[in-house]
Amino acid sequence: MTTWIQKPANQIVIDGDPLRLEVTIGANATAAKMLPGRFVIHDADDGDVKEDAAGKALNVLGQLDVAPDKLESDAYAVGDRAILLTGVYIGKVLLLANENVAPGDRLVLAADGKVAKLAVGAAGATGAVIAVALESSNVAEDTEIAALINTAGYHSIAAA
Repeated sequence: MTTWIQKPANQIVIDGDPLRLEVTIGANATAAKMLPGRFVIHDADDGDVKEDAAGKALNVLGQLDVAPDKLESDAYAVGDRAILLTGVYIGKVLLLANENVAPGDRLVLAADGKVAKLAVGAAGATGAVIAVALESSNVAEDTEIAALINTAGYHSIAAA
């Protein structure tokens, strides 16, 4: 019997073929928060990205990928070039602590590029829906879960 989804070590993408864009970690980014797997938004200059410190953004560009010469736990520095994953694919997301999610639950951007469960009846008010959980979680610390990610169509989902 096969296991539902295997989360690979040191990779964000589990399955699928996201678009990969080269970006720069922007001047307004917090380097310690520029970790692979975190969702980012536009910074001041075209092609520059940063974290959304408050969460709830509607303008999510995608997730930072792991650089070939680095580990998933290695943060990017301001000014570094990075690969941005965008589009529709299955990947790992960092779920906030104490979020009780089940497969099928919609996920929105939380602070610092993490995700949280969409509050009931709050579509659009809590940010763009950027993923759908593919596994259950309810733990007391931030944890990686598998999700169907869709940063290509977030604007239409958030407005629903």
